[in-house]
Amino acid sequence: MKPGLRKYVCDLTLDLNTVNRLLSLSEENRKVTCRREKQPYPDHPERFEDCGQVLCREGLTGRCYWEVEWSGRGAVIGVTYKGISRRGWGDDCWLGANDKSWS
Repeated sequence: MKPGLRKYVCDLTLDLNTVNRLLSLSEENRKVTCRREKQPYPDHPERFEDCGQVLCREGLTGRCYWEVEWSGRGAVIGVTYKGISRRGWGDDCWLGANDKSWS
């Protein structure tokens, strides 16, 4: 990592209350894995019901830097306002497909 970026590093954890049921969290909520079977998460109003997405617990402000590692079919990494829709398959739910998020 370049020395200038170090001051913007953000340690992020994934939010169990937002994770879609076809995803599982591990490694202290820092790793997400796609699953074929629904996970037994309790109902929560902030959970993504249809879109296979999860948000981080931490809110971001100002300049931030983080790195992501992935393997397999791929991933979409984005930034969103907390108010993104959590219900349905429409563009209003998908990261990067609306005016509440960027990917």
